[in-house]
Amino acid sequence: MDFDGFYSPENWIGGFYELSIEYHPFGDNKRVNEALTALSKSNFFSEIWEDKKEYQKNSVSLPFNIEENSVNQFYGILYLPNSNELPCVITVTRVNGESDCLEIAIPQAALELKYKYKYPLIIELNPWLKKIDELYTKLAETIYCHAPFDLAMLGEEISGYTNQEDITYEVMQNMTFILPSRLQERLGLQGHGKKLSNQLRKFD
Repeated sequence: MDFDGFYSPENWIGGFYELSIEYHPFGDNKRVNEALTALSKSNFFSEIWEDKKEYQKNSVSLPFNIEENSVNQFYGILYLPNSNELPCVITVTRVNGESDCLEIAIPQAALELKYKYKYPLIIELNPWLKKIDELYTKLAETIYCHAPFDLAMLGEEISGYTNQEDITYEVMQNMTFILPSRLQERLGLQGHGKKLSNQLRKFD
């Protein structure tokens, strides 16, 4: 993807399809930075840029300091099979007293430009979305290996849908979740879902 293709406003309008990762409790700068480092070194991801104008120029220097009650936004490229590339936003949100959240979000406008897009954004109407979910799952596994998280969710505008404290089996029926073993045990879901690496399980 060249600069004009990445920077084009056509890519950045509308909502997002997201991988949202929770780190609880808030305040562990080391763990969040290790997650970002794992993301940036993944074969499925580019460098991290502070601004869209920095595309393919100056990558963000890690580790970076995460201030209290802050939202930090960066940009990157996701690499899919068949040489498909999609722009994405990487957001690190810290809410004091709650959790830190790392989000990797693809603008729906970029998906509309690349694929035969039908709304609502579900696999039944958009079979290509399965490839996006598979990529997000691989990224979650890679990140967990270096910076274990407490909960991961995949979906349209998924951020804030639930958290590791409030999640229930009933809540899980409408979205895709990746749970570490501790949360599987708490919810009585050991042996259910799809087995991933590092005792993670995916529920969709």
